[in-house]
Parts: sequence; structure tokens; C-alpha cells
Amino acid sequence: MLDESAYLQLWQKIIKGDRKAFEKLFDALGKELVSYAYKITLDRALAKDAVQDVFVDLWLYRSNLNEDVQVKFYLYRCVRRATTKLLRRDNQENTEVQWYPTDFEADELSPEMLLCRIESESFQEAQIEKSLKILSEREREIITLKYYSNLKLREIANLLEIKEQTVANILQKALTKLRQQLSYLISIVLFFIFG
Repeated sequence: MLDESAYLQLWQKIIKGDRKAFEKLFDALGKELVSYAYKITLDRALAKDAVQDVFVDLWLYRSNLNEDVQVKFYLYRCVRRATTKLLRRDNQENTEVQWYPTDFEADELSPEMLLCRIESESFQEAQIEKSLKILSEREREIITLKYYSNLKLREIANLLEIKEQTVANILQKALTKLRQQLSYLISIVLFFIFG
């Protein structure tokens, strides 16, 4: 993982037309930005499209970019705007979640182990998705920025252009909802186990 000064060096090279620097920046932040967009939209295709749009615009309009920016913060804000734009365009409120098993080497697992792993991971992801769906878009976004992107409350407030106390209040409300949802799921599991 690169630090902010390394991102800034890549950024300045991109402005000068360095394609390798562009590819390196995309490789460094692309997955993280897609994950951020996905946690907001719960739509993999839309999340990928938003990040792709940002990077395409970045390359096309590189000569107009400011040389001295906080690169990661700037890209998060761009992805947020692109995601919002795509959501409006597609008028999507509820999207179907898809799961793609790509995190393992199939050659290393027996068919039975592979099936168990897929079912287990699929179940866990489904429960997380179900829990995230009870949150508003703003709550999902703040949870994502805080716990997946490791941003501080102050940074989240700056990114979303709201007060830090508002971020703290929304975060607390979202965590309360998630605790209630997860305790409900745990109760169901315990009922079936000890029934």
C-alpha cells in the first residue's frame, strides 16, 4: 500500500501524461474504490462503472488537474459523485446482490471442501448484505468510510461536506441498527441449534 506522498508523485506524473503512473495509481486504489462504491450501492456493476468513469475522466482531463491535492481523498470524493450520478441515472433503490467466488484457488481444495467453503462464504456475505440493506444509503456510506476505508470522523465529515458531530450521530445510529439486526440473526441461529 502506498502513502499519500507516493500517490501525489503518481498524480503529478499522470498530469504530465505518464500512462505507467496512471496504471499504478489504478492498481493501488482501484479495488478499494470499487469496494467503497459497492458498500454504498450494493450493486457490483454500478460500483465498477463509477470507478471506471472516474479513472477515464482522470486520464481524459489530466491536463486540467490541480498538481497539489490529497489524491486518495480526491478520488473518494469523485467516486462518491460518480456513484450518485449513476444511481440517479439508473433510478435504482434496491439492487440484487450477486456473489462471485474469486478468493481461493480451486486446485487446492477437494470438491467437498470447495462446496462447503462457497456455501459458508456465501451465507456470511448474504447475512452482511442483509444487515447492510437495513441501513440508509448515508449510513452505509459512513460505515464503509469508517470501517472499510479506515477514515477518521473528521475526514469523513470533510468528504461528505457535513459536520463531524453529524457523522458521529449517523455512525452511532447505524451501529445500533446493525447490532439489533445481528442479535436477531444470532437468536435465530441459536434457536435452530438448541431449538
